[in-house]
Formats: sequence, C-alpha cells, structure tokens
Amino acid sequence: MTSDKNILIKNIYYMLSYAFRALKQSSFESVAVEEFDNAQNLFAAILSRGIGLVLKQGLYREYICVKNDLPLARGKIDMSGTIKHKMARRQVLTCEYDELSENNLFNQVLKATAQLLIKDENVKSEYKSALKKEMLYFSNVDKIEPICIAWNKIRFHRNNHTYRLLIAICRLVMDGMIQTTEEGKIRLNNFVDDQRMHKLYERFIFEYYRQEFPQLSVTASCIPWALDDGFDDALPQMQSDVMLSYKDKILIIDAKYYSHTMQMQFDKKNNALSQFISNLCLCKK
Repeated sequence: MTSDKNILIKNIYYMLSYAFRALKQSSFESVAVEEFDNAQNLFAAILSRGIGLVLKQGLYREYICVKNDLPLARGKIDMSGTIKHKMARRQVLTCEYDELSENNLFNQVLKATAQLLIKDENVKSEYKSALKKEMLYFSNVDKIEPICIAWNKIRFHRNNHTYRLLIAICRLVMDGMIQTTEEGKIRLNNFVDDQRMHKLYERFIFEYYRQEFPQLSVTASCIPWALDDGFDDALPQMQSDVMLSYKDKILIIDAKYYSHTMQMQFDKKNNALSQFISNLCLCKK
C-alpha cells in the first residue's frame, strides 16, 4: 500500500516532469515507476540517470584560461613569470592561453551534489553505487564547496541545454535540503524547504497549462496599476505568477506552495479555477 509520504515524493516528481520536459523522455521511464520514501532518493535516482546520459554524449566543456610554463610561445606571454625563469636560467616561457576543459562550473556543481548524496545515509546503496561509478569520469573536475557556487553565473545555451534539469536538481539539493550541523558538517534534510518548492510549484503550474491547454495563452505578465494620474513610479511592480487568457476571459493564479497543501488539500479545487476550466471545456465542445 502506498504511504502518504510516497505520494508526496511522487508529486515532486510530477511537478519536475512538467517543469522539465527531459523527465518525460524514455530514458527516465524507470524513475517514473519507482517508489521513493524520501526526496534524497528521488533526486539521486534522477541525477544518476541524467549524469549517465550526459556521459554518453560527453561532458560539457568550456574554454578556460590556463597559465603554464612552455618551451614555445602559446597564447599570451606572461612577462613577469617569463623574466623570473630567465633570471633562473630556465629556458621556458610563462604563457596564458584558453583551453577547452570539462573543469567548469556545470560539472563542478554535478560533482559536488553527487558527493553529498553519496555520503548521505538516507540514500539507497544502488543510487550511491551508480553515482560513484559516474564520478570516475569527473577526475579532472575540481571539487567546489556548496556555499561557493555562484548560481547567477550559470547560463544555458544550445551546447549545454541537457544540463538544465540536472542543475535544477542540484540547486534543490544544495539550497533546499542542506543543513549545517553544530560540528560544522553538512547533512541533508528529508524534504526540500517550502521556499525552494514554491519556485518549482510555480513553474509546474505554468508549464502544466501551457502543455495541457494549448488553446490558452499562458504568461507571467505584469499587471498595470489602475491610476487616475498615471504616476506609478513609487509603486511596486505587480508581477503575476501565472496568467491564463482565453478570448475575453483572464484568470490570474497566485501560486502558493505549503508542505501540508499537497497532503491535506490536494483534492480540493479552487472555485474560480474550476469555473474557468469548465467554461473552457464547454468552448472546446
């Protein structure tokens, strides 16, 4: 019999599957049918499967600046280093040049998250074994501390779009589940905190209506202030979470996630939302 905790963890998976279409691919079918008793196992399963797919394609590489002592000039010569070598009668040049490397922030984040999950006692041995095998291919990737990760520097484009889901999982683990003990050691909480889940829940709602109701216009638009004088410089911006539009009807959804909502009120429907979807179904007929 499926417990309430398994249902809650499954809901996290379904939200992720809508927020990131990569989870709907056949490669993640085995994850979809598994039962998880905690969030760590769910994230470890997704991460190990996703890293395996990345390894088949080859780790993402970026050009990084490298400084080395070389017998011949390459790139830009570092004069201070070269002069020191000359004074020591060493016939080498200190050069700075760009080199394509897998030792970048994307792979460093994957490695740091995998190592956290491997050390966590709540993660099943099968997921730990899979992650350990995959980390053998990350030997040239530097270790990075979770608190040192600059998430705002991560930018996705055509060459690294396969990392989008994995980096999102890593951030859920790093930001939402990490807790420092009194001894200064890092451990993982059993569940992601409400603040991090709120962002996932908001994206889930947005993608759900965009994918399941293509006839709707789904946006996250700014709502203008209804002012007589038009002076709104001192007023805050009204940014909607999700805005559904169909012909002359508009429904604004204010996404709020609480851990008890999915357990106690999941079957209860919002009256305004139900009425809006009912009218939409009648229009479709």
